[in-house]
Formats: sequence, structure tokens, C-alpha cells
Amino acid sequence: MASTGEVYLGLYGEDFEPDEVNGFIGVKATRIARRGERNAAIPLPRESAWMFSLGRVETDVIDVYEMSNSLIEQLIPYESNIAEAVRKFGLFAVLQVVLRIDQNEAAPMPAIGFERPVLDFLTSVSATIDIDTYRN
Repeated sequence: MASTGEVYLGLYGEDFEPDEVNGFIGVKATRIARRGERNAAIPLPRESAWMFSLGRVETDVIDVYEMSNSLIEQLIPYESNIAEAVRKFGLFAVLQVVLRIDQNEAAPMPAIGFERPVLDFLTSVSATIDIDTYRN
């Protein structure tokens, strides 16, 4: 069984309309959640969320360096808009890394790290990094 990984930028806040953030930033979220809205995946979102992802990757070797670089390359044209949205809507930004690791002892472990352009972007938009790992 291969490992899977996803890297995405999430903007979170108490009360904001994700569709309004889409228009403000100029790029459409790949997923949104609204505070209090029923969702089968989570019991009840406690906050609203705007998320942008290039999708989940399934492969023998997950490379977070490559995945985060690709994501940020897509978002750099919107960097100042994202930073302003964080301030205007009172949001907090998080680069989310979600890894489901193959438990086969012979399977390679993921490469986890971030290049300088990714870190510079995250600093610019006042983002933190959250890495969640699960066993397949």
C-alpha cells in the first residue's frame, strides 16, 4: 500500500464568508467550510475555513518539499491579497500537511521539509505550519 499526502493552505476564522474571501483573494478555494454547517466528515465545524490544495498524492515516497513548493508557486501571484485577507477578515493562516504513511517496514519514509521560498511566503501571509501524520 502506498503512502498518501496532501499540502494545503487553510485560512480559518470565527465568522467570515469563504465565498467573499474567494473574491477578495482572486483565487477560488478548492474546499470551504462554514461555521456551524453540518458536514459528514466533521461533526460540526467550529470555524469557517477557506482551503486551497493541489490535491492528494498517492505514491511510494511522499515529498513535502516538492508538494509545498508546487502549492506556493500557484499562490505567489495572490500573496499580497492573502496577507490582506488575513488582516481584513481576522483570519489565521496555516500550511497544513496531512500524511498517511504506509506501515510496511520496507516502505520509504516521507521527505518532510520546506524550502526558503515556501517559508518566505508563509511569513508574508503570517502563516504557521501544521503536520498531521496517520498510519495507513
